[in-house]
Amino acid sequence: MEGVRVFPLRRFVDDRGLFLELYRNQATHPGSEELARFFSGVEVAQLNYSLVTVNEHIKGLHYHLKQADVWFCPPPFKLKVVLLDLRRNSPTAGKTQVVVLGEGKDAWVYIPAGVAHGYRPLTNPCGLFYLVTRCFDLNDPDEYRIPWDHPAVKELWEVKNE
Repeated sequence: MEGVRVFPLRRFVDDRGLFLELYRNQATHPGSEELARFFSGVEVAQLNYSLVTVNEHIKGLHYHLKQADVWFCPPPFKLKVVLLDLRRNSPTAGKTQVVVLGEGKDAWVYIPAGVAHGYRPLTNPCGLFYLVTRCFDLNDPDEYRIPWDHPAVKELWEVKNE
């Protein structure tokens, strides 16, 4: 989908557990350039965390006209992201995309303004960290919703050995 970017993270594992480098604003050594490049130009205004603790729940769909989101699902959680391009002038207008994030699929996903997004937890509980490029403003919330069962995405929520 035009403008959507998925950045796989490198997981370091040993007998004590795991380590993920999640954010970098500059490259300081070989191998750090790609993460710094992914966040280049992304002006982070706010960091949020959401935790879902009920089964069979779908969060979304909603979209913004003034902000982009950058999502990360931390291990051991896992979720399915469903995207719908609502931008009229986009070459992928009306198209959908599904991204699985979380345990075993450590990655960031950048969601530009105008792309509707939601998720279905694949674990219970399920956590999501998300960065936004504009602080939430109660007087100008920039939050728009469409039904989770919109015809373009209704079938995409099914769980198939994700």
